[in-house]
Amino acid sequence: MKFSFFFALALTTVTASAVDYKSQVAIIFRTKCYACHSVTKKVKGKLALDDDKISEQIGPGKNIIPGKGAQSTMYVNCTLPNDDGDVMPPEGKNRLTDAELATLKAWIDEGASLTGGGAAPAPAPATAPAGGVMKWTNTEGKTIEAEFMGLQGDSVLLKIPSTGTTHILPLAKLSAESQAQAKAAQK
Repeated sequence: MKFSFFFALALTTVTASAVDYKSQVAIIFRTKCYACHSVTKKVKGKLALDDDKISEQIGPGKNIIPGKGAQSTMYVNCTLPNDDGDVMPPEGKNRLTDAELATLKAWIDEGASLTGGGAAPAPAPATAPAGGVMKWTNTEGKTIEAEFMGLQGDSVLLKIPSTGTTHILPLAKLSAESQAQAKAAQK
């Protein structure tokens, strides 16, 4: 119970499998963005997110920069405060949840693939740290025991021994001590 509570409520997690455009990302676009950005309804700002149009938004200098979620206009605009003029969706309407934002960012970070699950998840480090299972504390003070599987960008991969499930957690969601522990374990 302690494990599921920690991951479900205290940290927004994304499993370590690649994000699939059709089953995960397109659904977000349909439910949160199509009212203003679909050729079937209307196309504001010359931005259509329909399956047959989305490829026009992907690439260097476009709204979705593969491998760079935090720098992609698509993601950035969805994370702006409600009172920002560029926030999407505007006026606080139908905002993306933390889980949807994590999925969108992970998909972009993995390469924004439209044909599959994106890039393969990062492999586990060749050598696991001595001791295997370690204690991890989040910024709210909740602690779990999990195996360190490696770092992936600004996130840490942790495996829950009891379930075998690997989770990707933003380093920023971990305490300073756990962040340092992750960085030291990677070496």
